[in-house]
Amino acid sequence: MRDTISLNRMTTTIIFLLVLTLLVFIHELGHFLAARMFGIRVDEFAIGFPPRIASWMWGKTRYAINLLPLGGYVRIYGENTEDARTPDNMLSKPKWQQVVVLAAGVTFNIILAWLLLSLSLFIGAKASVDAMPAAIVQNPALTVVMVAPGSPAEKAGLKSGDEILSITNSKTLLASSTLSVIGAQGVIAGAENNVQVTVKQFKPKTGEKEYEVKSLTVVPKDGIVAGKKAIGISMDMIATVKAGFFESFYYGARQTYYLTKNVAIGLYTFLGTAIMGNASLEQVSGPVGIAGAVGESAKTGFSSLLVIAAVISANLAVLNLAPFPALDGGRIVVVAIEAIIRRELNPKVIQWVNGIGFLLLIALMLVITAKDIWTLF
Repeated sequence: MRDTISLNRMTTTIIFLLVLTLLVFIHELGHFLAARMFGIRVDEFAIGFPPRIASWMWGKTRYAINLLPLGGYVRIYGENTEDARTPDNMLSKPKWQQVVVLAAGVTFNIILAWLLLSLSLFIGAKASVDAMPAAIVQNPALTVVMVAPGSPAEKAGLKSGDEILSITNSKTLLASSTLSVIGAQGVIAGAENNVQVTVKQFKPKTGEKEYEVKSLTVVPKDGIVAGKKAIGISMDMIATVKAGFFESFYYGARQTYYLTKNVAIGLYTFLGTAIMGNASLEQVSGPVGIAGAVGESAKTGFSSLLVIAAVISANLAVLNLAPFPALDGGRIVVVAIEAIIRRELNPKVIQWVNGIGFLLLIALMLVITAKDIWTLF
C-alpha cells in the first residue's frame, strides 16, 4: 500500500514538474523571441535553476540546462542597471518595444492555453458549456471543478470531477434539470446547518466506466468566500465536447477568452478582499496544491491534463500581468510612467523595489505552500 502511494506521489510530482517546465519555458521563450526580434541581446536562456548540468554558446546567448526543474529564466541585457547603454541594451530601445518584450511572456502563455484547449477539444474533452454550442455538447452535468485543500468539502469527501446529482439544505432541493451553479451556490449560502450533496464519484483510472453514487453531508462556513457561506468548491456545467479540427481552434479561442476573464476576475476579487482584510488562504493554492490538481487530472485522462495545464498557463499569464513589483505587469507600469514623464526613474530605486517585491512574493509562496502541506496531514 505504501509503495503504491509513494509511486502515485512520484508520478504526480514528475507530471507536475514537466507541466511547470513547459509553461515557464513557453513564457520565457516569449520574452526571448521578442527581445531578439528588436535586436536586444539575451545573455542567457536557461531551463531549470542552478546548479548547471550543461550549457553551450550560440551567438551571444548562453543556453543552459540546470538541475532544479522548477521553471527557467532569461537574462536580457539591460535588466541589470549596470549594463552599458549599447544599442543592444533593452533600455536603449523605444518604450513600446520594451513593453512588447515584457508582455511577450504573458502573450505566449495565453497562446499556449489556446493551443492546449484546442487540442483537448479535438481529442474530446470535458469542458464548460458556457462557451460551447449545443451541437458539440454531450451530457452536461453540474460538476465540481476544484476542491480547496482543507475545506469543508474536502473533509466531507467531495473530489474534483464529481458530478452533482442533487443538493439540498433541508429547505431547498435542486436536482436534475433544476441544477445550476448559481442555484447550488444559493443552497449552500442559505444553509442553516449543513447541506446534503449527492454526487456521482468516478473511480480513478476508469474514466467514466466505474463510479459510485455517494450522499455527503457538508457543513458550510464563513470566511472562504467574502460575504456568504461556502464549502470550498468551484462548480461549472461541464459536458463532453468534441469538435472538428478547424472548429476546435475557434472554440478553443472562445474557451481561452472565458477562462482568462474568469481567472482575472477571481484574482482581482481575491486581491480586493485581501486589501479589505477579508481574504482567506483557503482560496489559493501553491505548488503543492497545484501539483495535486495536476495529478488528479492526469488520472482522468490526457485531455483532462491538457485542460488543467491550460488553466495553470492562464493563471500564470494573469498573475504576471498584475501591477506588482518584480512581475511583468509591475515592470510595464514603470515603463509606462517613464514614457509619460519623458525621463527614466532612478534605476537603483527600481532595483530595490523589485527586490522587495520578489522577496514578498517568495514569502507569500512559502506561506501558501506550508498551508498546502499542512492540509495533507
